[in-house]
Amino acid sequence: MTLKSVSIFSFIFLSSVCYGQSFRLNPIVSPEVHPDKRVTFRFNAPNAEKVELSGQFQSVNRQLQQREDGIWTVTVGPIEPDLYPYNFVVDGLGTNDPNNQYLFPNEGFKASLLDVPSEEGSIYAQEDVPHGKVSYHFYESEIVEETRSFIVYTPPGYEKGSNSYPVFYLVSGTTDTEETFFKVGKANFILDNLIAAGKAKPMIIVMPYGNMRVGTPRPHTPEAALMYDRFAEVLMQEILPYVENNYRTKIDRSSRAIAGFSRGGGQSLFTGFKHIDAFAHIGSYSAYLTPEVFETYFGQLLEDTEKTNRALETMWLGVGKSDFLYKPATEFMDYLEDKGIERETLITEGGHTWMNARIYLYETAQLFFQ
Repeated sequence: MTLKSVSIFSFIFLSSVCYGQSFRLNPIVSPEVHPDKRVTFRFNAPNAEKVELSGQFQSVNRQLQQREDGIWTVTVGPIEPDLYPYNFVVDGLGTNDPNNQYLFPNEGFKASLLDVPSEEGSIYAQEDVPHGKVSYHFYESEIVEETRSFIVYTPPGYEKGSNSYPVFYLVSGTTDTEETFFKVGKANFILDNLIAAGKAKPMIIVMPYGNMRVGTPRPHTPEAALMYDRFAEVLMQEILPYVENNYRTKIDRSSRAIAGFSRGGGQSLFTGFKHIDAFAHIGSYSAYLTPEVFETYFGQLLEDTEKTNRALETMWLGVGKSDFLYKPATEFMDYLEDKGIERETLITEGGHTWMNARIYLYETAQLFFQ
């Protein structure tokens, strides 16, 4: 064994001791998905007093039982096939599953991902179809005053071709990162499958980081509009020019779309309405704007709703029946209808979850640029 390998081994051993976990050469399997869709979770914490399982596939936490070897375990289900966030709560502290390499990218909660596969396939499955490419980009933001990043999906055939493509700006939610629509939303696989089936136009997807470093004001407050406005400034002055200077993009407004989930939905609505000269397609996943914000910033769109409706080639709003934003989101749907602004809506089962966000992405990607 080399000196380097001894150092790495010692680091892993000491880390395990510090966290009260006995070092094991044999890896613990967690989560283990059984053929009947039941799932077994395991967590090695011999010094813990209580370990619970929290996951979006269940309504309440489940307590794990400790075995003689110090490993905590629980089997739940059967679980309906989908991709779910989950985490352990160890003596009151939430933590991801250390035995699972698939992590939920998020600033706040530390979760892992459980994929319960379906024999019939899923909208986000990695199918045997041509696949696009995902790239990371970094830039210096003068507005936010920091180095920031965004992710770009290019459709199959982009690298070897010469065609220009429409662009879809896809924004994730509060505490999410620019990676969340990629690693949790599975935007690349959803688009690969839709494009291969002829259900969506080949398009470029840009996934920006939505944290504007001004806190997280509640969406019904005036401060939220100021944060949305800052995002619009970053997108229009920094990200969009970067994308259009470095990718083969169509630059007419009919070839630009913007949509997002939760905070990203509010940012997308605000940016799309403020720059309706640049975006013909707008989508909101579990989000809304208040009438006060809409009339303060976009009252001119209500003066000639026929003109506004002609400009909005796609205006799409979706929310789940159990979503904590269901009431204000559906009130915003009604508000636009009352004002004469045409929109398409989708009310689904479920709550403020990435299971729903994937459905909304799947639906809107088939409408944009048609």
